[in-house]
Amino acid sequence: MDNIDMHVHTSASDGIFSPTEIVRWSKKLGLKGISITDHDTVDGIEEAIEASKKYNDFVIIPGIEFSTLYNQIEIHILGYFIDYKNSEIVRITNNIKNYRLKRAKLIIEKLRKLNYDITLLEVYDKVKKGSIGRPHIARVLIDKGYVSSVQEAFEKLLQKGKAAYVERFKLTVDDAIKIIKRANGIPVLAHPGLIDEKINVESLIYKGIEGIEVYHTKHLPFHNKIYLRLARKHNIFVTGGSDYHDEIVNGVPAIGKVSISYDKIIKMKNK
Repeated sequence: MDNIDMHVHTSASDGIFSPTEIVRWSKKLGLKGISITDHDTVDGIEEAIEASKKYNDFVIIPGIEFSTLYNQIEIHILGYFIDYKNSEIVRITNNIKNYRLKRAKLIIEKLRKLNYDITLLEVYDKVKKGSIGRPHIARVLIDKGYVSSVQEAFEKLLQKGKAAYVERFKLTVDDAIKIIKRANGIPVLAHPGLIDEKINVESLIYKGIEGIEVYHTKHLPFHNKIYLRLARKHNIFVTGGSDYHDEIVNGVPAIGKVSISYDKIIKMKNK
């Protein structure tokens, strides 16, 4: 199968598998390659590249998924083929990582005031080598029986407007696009079908977006049609990926649940 899953998270952010494990599973599942797109960090890329050297024909595309704000709405911007050693991107991601720790401490403090028995040490047990985030806190809440899923934890406590929410690092859509481009990368709008309906997706394209994640695990067929048409209208790249974090079906990670032709991705690289 000459397909690539262009949206994969590892334990460097909030995925459950290490970059090495992700590569091994992806190869076993028949993928041609993957893009490592951890949240606001490039820490997992080097390990994934090293792990891929075991296989002669497995492709690793260095990527990132920046969490940004646009009109006070959260928008995710993917960056592909980035120079992950670029000094600016390293500096920015380190700043975000430091803020994530401060934010996690504040969230835990709020939860404890709400009588949830949770500690920073327990959350760090979920983080492994990665950057701490709300999904790690959610997994501790699951273990303790407070909620049944990560989604419930967010909807009940952790998302904006809920009792334990703390504002995130302020990075704008414009900032993310410029950072990605200065790192020689391609900025792509992530899962537009999940964006708040108040946002005009086309207005984001005009800011310098060069591709749309048309195909995504949570997109419905009508989303695919809408965003494929929009990508063609603006002559920008079409991508797709599973947005893999932790889903396991019958003992097998759902990496590659959504993927895209390797030939299409090569066109991006050679743009």
